Amino acid sequence: MKELKRYISYIGKYKFVYWSIFIVTLVSSVILTLIYPYMNKLIFNALEYGDKDLFLRAVVLCIVLLVLDCLSPYLRYFQIKTVRKIVFDIKIRLFEKLMKLDMNYYESHHSGEALKTLNWDADSLKESYFSHIYWVFGRLIGGVVSIIAMIVYSPLLTLISISFCLVTVFVSIKINQQIKRMDKDIQNKIARLTERLSDILSGFATLKMFRGSSIVLDCFQSENEQAANEEIKKSRKRAVLEMLSFFLGILASFGTIGAGAFLVARGSLDYGTVMAIVVLQMDVSSMVQSFGGALTTFSSSLVRAGRVFDFLELDCEEPEYSNIVELQKGCAPIAIENLTFSYGGKSDVLQNFSMEAADGEKIIIMGESGCGKSTLLKLLLNFYQTASGKIMLYGHDINEYPLSQLRQMLTYIPQNSYLFEGSIRENIAFGYAGKGQVSDAEIIRAAKSAYAEEFIKMLPQGYDTHLDAGGSNLSGGQRQRIAIARAFLKDSPIILMDEPSSALDVQSEKMINQAIKELMKQKVVLMVTHRTTSFEEFDRVVKL
Repeated sequence: MKELKRYISYIGKYKFVYWSIFIVTLVSSVILTLIYPYMNKLIFNALEYGDKDLFLRAVVLCIVLLVLDCLSPYLRYFQIKTVRKIVFDIKIRLFEKLMKLDMNYYESHHSGEALKTLNWDADSLKESYFSHIYWVFGRLIGGVVSIIAMIVYSPLLTLISISFCLVTVFVSIKINQQIKRMDKDIQNKIARLTERLSDILSGFATLKMFRGSSIVLDCFQSENEQAANEEIKKSRKRAVLEMLSFFLGILASFGTIGAGAFLVARGSLDYGTVMAIVVLQMDVSSMVQSFGGALTTFSSSLVRAGRVFDFLELDCEEPEYSNIVELQKGCAPIAIENLTFSYGGKSDVLQNFSMEAADGEKIIIMGESGCGKSTLLKLLLNFYQTASGKIMLYGHDINEYPLSQLRQMLTYIPQNSYLFEGSIRENIAFGYAGKGQVSDAEIIRAAKSAYAEEFIKMLPQGYDTHLDAGGSNLSGGQRQRIAIARAFLKDSPIILMDEPSSALDVQSEKMINQAIKELMKQKVVLMVTHRTTSFEEFDRVVKL
């Protein structure tokens, strides 16, 4: 019931349209359910008694049925249109949520899990909202209406038919519970399979180099086999459910026909009424036969939808505040007091660490691997919440700043900067994000300052050259210079750098270092590095 409530609540702003179409669809279904058996009753009684009026009434009902059947495609079109809009909005919300999640999520979850949620699970909602919910409730309401109509026609014959149906319902519920548990296991195994495939594709070059395809193939085959076996088990259970439902439904039909023939022979019912009850009983049997499968399918939809809704309900970074914090003049740009931090409650990475950076000061952060150098920079960016201690920027705790203002005050240049698929111009313009429209002149000026314009002009389309995802069609030094061009364009008062030139060749490192020297002018700089020989401009070294 909880999943169903969430399932309904995420329809969003289309609730009125969706439920209006839903109600109209169900009402038209109920009308068809009632008209068709009644029309059969009129036709058979007209033939039995030779009554023309009954036959004319049956013709009028037949015309009504044709009109409703002709209108149903248009109703279906509006239903599809509404569902597409609902799923479109949910996908936008999923992407917005992905952008707002904190670093803890990205470091504790595989990227394949998010990809599956945003693609396969989200796409499955189209079928869920379009057919599954209509299928379950439509069949259920249609069956209930048919039973009520049967009772009106003949309570005794209805009692005989329902006794068969109750057995089918009991069997369906028992087997469906098992299928629902199996479906949850299948969803988890498919997510794991997606993660495994993502890992394999990410390390494809390494596989080629070390000829390790047989090793990862065994791993992938094992994960795939487990998922396939669970699917086969679920299909077997579903086949058993459908077989039993069909058998019991046919048994109920024969029982109804036999009992109806007996009552006609006694004169308790007319022939037309029996035929109407048989038609209604077929609707009830159809409902019972398919309700187990419909409920199973709907349960699977709830499981997949639950993954989407769980993702939407994940905790985000601290919410934005509307008020911009005014920087306090005369206060240190960076002041860290007794900072302690650990990942997941494990041993402390930083313990009682304190430091202060004056206006315009350049500081090198050094230390052994794992001592918390990169972590310190990420804490300044407020990627993680500190365990204890304070981080102050210009006289205010970093938690007092709106995230947009905080991130605008800081520029972070990692060891390997990521470039997005698109043009070089668009990638440099990332540095101007949130400030409005950036001019070509500003982009070119930033590229020149980063010593990037020389190689950009040599490319076939210059600034419009298309980059592959990750900037794989550029060298490491070229990618890093574009990242530094972003930093020039952003023009933040505080620069954070994490080994920005350590993975480059000598020539590239020389050009990067020149660009960094230009970037550091009149800025507060914290640089994590193992080599200090290239940077005489730094004021001091802090060791962790």
